[in-house]
Amino acid sequence: MIQELMIIDQAGIALFYHNFINDDSLDDEQTLASYFDIICRFTKREFKESLKFLTLDSFIFFFYTHKSQYHLVIKCDNKEINKRKLEDFSETIIEKFLENYKVVLKDFNGEVSHFKSFSKEIMKIIRNKFDKFQDLLMIEN
Repeated sequence: MIQELMIIDQAGIALFYHNFINDDSLDDEQTLASYFDIICRFTKREFKESLKFLTLDSFIFFFYTHKSQYHLVIKCDNKEINKRKLEDFSETIIEKFLENYKVVLKDFNGEVSHFKSFSKEIMKIIRNKFDKFQDLLMIEN
């Protein structure tokens, strides 16, 4: 089940964070985004491969890098996950984010508050594609 989601730009800045479990935010999204960005760059440079999963005892982090070089990182519980559905979900989310904030991203000045309203858009996407993504989010009918 997806618990949290973060969108990171090419500079390693956390543009957007969403918690699906509760309304809590991380205390320091930027530090975590920098860490994720560094390990993605390291694996790409040193191993010539993209990082897809980082597995901890209790969680799995799924990494999706869009052709625009924006990263989407999804924190899931450590249960069996459907890689294809995570990729589809990630592509849908990042495409909508880039579409919605094209103007802001073009002239991005570091102010991430512009992106807070994207949580509502995520919930619309989930409702519109309910059958496709319901098992990723453990949504009840």
